Amino acid sequence: MKPNQLNLITIWTIGLMLFSFWASAQIPDTLRTHSDTINFFRSTAQPIPELNSDKVEYAPSISADGRTMIFESNRQGKYELFDSRLVNGSWTEPRPIDAINNFGDSTDLIGGPSITFDGNTLFFFASFRGGHGSEDIYYSVRDGESWTEPKNIGEPINSAGYEGFPSISADGKTMYFVRQKFEPLRDKELAKAWENKACFSLYMTKKQPDGSWGIPELLPYPINQDCEKAPRIMADNRTLIFASNRLGGRGNFDLYQTQLTDIGDWKYPVALEYVNTPVADQFSSISAQGDLLYYVYDASEIYSVQIPPHLRQFKNIIIQGYITDGNTGDGIAAEIVVSDAFTSGELMTINNNPNDGRYTVVLAVGGNYNIEVKKNGYTSQSLFYDLSNENEYKEIDQDIQLYNAASLNLNIYDGDLFEPIQANIKVKEQGASDFLMDIENTADGRITLDLPLGKLYEIIVDKEHFDSEFFTLDVSGLVVYPEFIRDVEMLPHKRDLQINVADLVNNGKIRSRVRIRNRNRDEVIDVEGNETVALRVGDRYEIEATSDQGYAFNSTVIDVNPDETIISSGDGTTGGVSVSTGDAMPSLEMKLQPLLAGANLTLKDILFESNSDQLNEISYDELQRVIDLMKQNAGMKVEIAAHTDDVGSAAYNAALSNRRAQSVVKFLIENKIPEERFVARGYGESQPIVPNDSDENKAKNRRVVLKILEI
Repeated sequence: MKPNQLNLITIWTIGLMLFSFWASAQIPDTLRTHSDTINFFRSTAQPIPELNSDKVEYAPSISADGRTMIFESNRQGKYELFDSRLVNGSWTEPRPIDAINNFGDSTDLIGGPSITFDGNTLFFFASFRGGHGSEDIYYSVRDGESWTEPKNIGEPINSAGYEGFPSISADGKTMYFVRQKFEPLRDKELAKAWENKACFSLYMTKKQPDGSWGIPELLPYPINQDCEKAPRIMADNRTLIFASNRLGGRGNFDLYQTQLTDIGDWKYPVALEYVNTPVADQFSSISAQGDLLYYVYDASEIYSVQIPPHLRQFKNIIIQGYITDGNTGDGIAAEIVVSDAFTSGELMTINNNPNDGRYTVVLAVGGNYNIEVKKNGYTSQSLFYDLSNENEYKEIDQDIQLYNAASLNLNIYDGDLFEPIQANIKVKEQGASDFLMDIENTADGRITLDLPLGKLYEIIVDKEHFDSEFFTLDVSGLVVYPEFIRDVEMLPHKRDLQINVADLVNNGKIRSRVRIRNRNRDEVIDVEGNETVALRVGDRYEIEATSDQGYAFNSTVIDVNPDETIISSGDGTTGGVSVSTGDAMPSLEMKLQPLLAGANLTLKDILFESNSDQLNEISYDELQRVIDLMKQNAGMKVEIAAHTDDVGSAAYNAALSNRRAQSVVKFLIENKIPEERFVARGYGESQPIVPNDSDENKAKNRRVVLKILEI
């Protein structure tokens, strides 16, 4: 017995043993012999009425998900290609593929379609003019519900002779096809019966690293014997079914199956007895699920038949979906690289449909896989699938969004106060002179910049009276995640100010507390008197000095100017406040009035509506200081004296000032200070402190004075 025959018997015996376990649960108890089993599955073979007509249907090809069928038919007078979709368990009315059928002329032969497992590319052969030989292999790419104009696959696959019936593996790396055979047939009886008929041999070609196809190789014996036809590689990339008219068959063409071993050898072909009949059985096609075989019976009708478990291909799982632009939702062409998650070895590199982004990846169960999706100018995405515990066919839907721009989310804030800042942002490519962007963020400190990938960007953040911030964003290489977040801390410019608090009478330093309120933002600084503080350039501060050592309060407002000056809003001396600016550090001198009977304290910013005794809200801060002073000195009684300028009659001004004094006292009483501690008096224009000869002097004469009566 020859070694090949021994191997065939061994394989067949093991297959039958495995099958017997399944058969006990799947077929009637009466079916226990090999013949019974074959007859059982042969009985499941049925024509598909939706696809067949009174003409010839030939060479069916099905997508991995089993939902698209492409086949050849002469139902319109010549052999052309048609497609149908499986919807709710039934096949739709076949539609002619006009983009291919109308490409040539009425004399052209078009046939042998083979749709890739992802359903995105359709290979076929045709006799279009301008080819390399009598029939060449062509391909078209799916464009929505249609197909693109055919393209010749070119050399070295096509030659000056005949090439046809292509079939490409699910990983896109191997193509199988037929070429006409001119050598004499080994089987003399077959040679005599096949006289004047063409025979074919099966070839394969491998895709090269540069994307081209390698020199085709003749598949070895015993796959190629005499007359072979219509090879079809299954989704597992290892199971090959083909038609052959060889010695030992049932007659005419029969279907045979072989598989690649782990070391790359082909097993001895096994006749598919559950399909083969005395008439021609050929043109097999199986979806990734692997349970149904579609084929052509008697060279004219498309049939389907259940596949016995021991002859089914390796179990597969398909990952499918759409790769789209994350911003527009449009499909984009991308590269899909599948590798072994444990070894990192690349298993396949395939492309999706460039029009709508549809993709399908077929993976064998039992493994762990990394899938990387990438496109130049876009982000990439990595997926991991653990299929080690899977043992049945499954479809996993996985849509993927890629982005052609990085989203840089900036959060710009004050480094001292942690408050949001509205700033100016400038963006340019590294080395460029012109800015791509020159914009401002919103008041909440945030902004999102969409920056095209493939570049290195320089970002500058500016804000008046703050240090500028500079940083880079490098998206020139591989980018996985399109979202970037950057907190930009802006540090304010500051000037030091020495604050000195002294006795108004003897100029001696006194123990005090100084509260500094920023009128531009939410900032409060509390220090002891006679200290140095750093104040923000460009801001206005209200400074209040108090002491619990028997002194009244004092306050002023200063502006910290960008020209390195600090200016008091007063005249520099009135009320015991002065600002010194020179070459040395500026200082603020604040004099506190001792709380003695007869002492006068001019209140600041006590304002009234024009010709009215109604207090303006601006007055409330100073009056609150009076309230605090009265509470801290419970035995103190005071006179609230109001004064006016000389505008209007003396009698009117006297009455107006009296009402204003009463208005101040009323406010203090409403804030829980006993009425008996106040005397309200209006002096009108009778006691000016400066001549009423200018608007500025008149403003100084309009004042409210707190005079200590008792303490």
